Amino acid sequence: MTMFTRLAAAGTLVASLASTTAMADTYRLATNVSDNSTAGQLLAEFAGAVAERTEGRVEFRMFNDGVLGDQGQYFQQIQRGVIDAGLVNSGTLENVASAVGVMNLPYVFRTSEEYAEVMTAPEVQQALFDATAEHNVVPLGFISSGFRSIYTTEPVESFEDIQGLKLRAIASPTYMEMLSLFGAVPTPLPFGELYAGLQQGIVDGAEGGLAGLYVAQFGEVAKYALLTNQTRLTDFVVTSNRFVESLDPADLEIVQEEFQKISLKSVEFSDASEAADLQKAVDEMGVQVIEVDTAPFIEAVRPMYENARADEAKRPLIEAIFAIENREF
Repeated sequence: MTMFTRLAAAGTLVASLASTTAMADTYRLATNVSDNSTAGQLLAEFAGAVAERTEGRVEFRMFNDGVLGDQGQYFQQIQRGVIDAGLVNSGTLENVASAVGVMNLPYVFRTSEEYAEVMTAPEVQQALFDATAEHNVVPLGFISSGFRSIYTTEPVESFEDIQGLKLRAIASPTYMEMLSLFGAVPTPLPFGELYAGLQQGIVDGAEGGLAGLYVAQFGEVAKYALLTNQTRLTDFVVTSNRFVESLDPADLEIVQEEFQKISLKSVEFSDASEAADLQKAVDEMGVQVIEVDTAPFIEAVRPMYENARADEAKRPLIEAIFAIENREF
């Protein structure tokens, strides 16, 4: 049973014990991204499809750009049932369910095709569902972002050039350890504060999706993009048990079906969208994209794989991923 079918089954069971009267309702969906980002566009498509298919019984009102707080803040409200749903990346989820940290390991995904195969595998979806269920977190599904790299305000060309640089990091143990092993100084900073941080020299650069150089205008101050492709951060839309229980089973099935569609669409969509946005940063902002030898980066983080296999919570997930990818440790 996949993440999606288990969610539907749980909702059907609960809803069958309650009233079967379908009531129109509006649910708040929080994100920290702009409405023209990859995730923002896909979520708008999802919300529109759900509203149409449920004939207005289930409507999602989008709160983008962190207006309901940063991810950590609204994630806690989702767990309490105060906010209905939200976009939470695998870095934030890792702080609650350590097994999710496997998805954040650098170079665990080597191609977009490999990523898609892993993320749609029933055994991987089930492992992620099981890891979050005990924390009152119910994933609707995933939205892929593109590969993440490094961008800086000063010229860089190699692994050696980032030694000692203060790089903005997601506040996740895996991302912090990764940047430390790269030789940089990981510096947690809310996404909404990154532009000012780059401008004021609080950080020398950041680890992130290169599309942000254009979409979030970081390319106005960070002119150098080092194409390292070390991680593929996954966004999840998560809800709580309260949300699941509030939906009529037929409507819950529609929500589940529509989210599965955008999950599958997001892999190809994000690659095309983010490549186009990076090109705009090059053409309109003068950002320089530097090809780099990734071998030193891969070698530096090898201990992270060994540690993951030694962790009982993480071992099943990393071994499942490597089996799907036909990789040796």
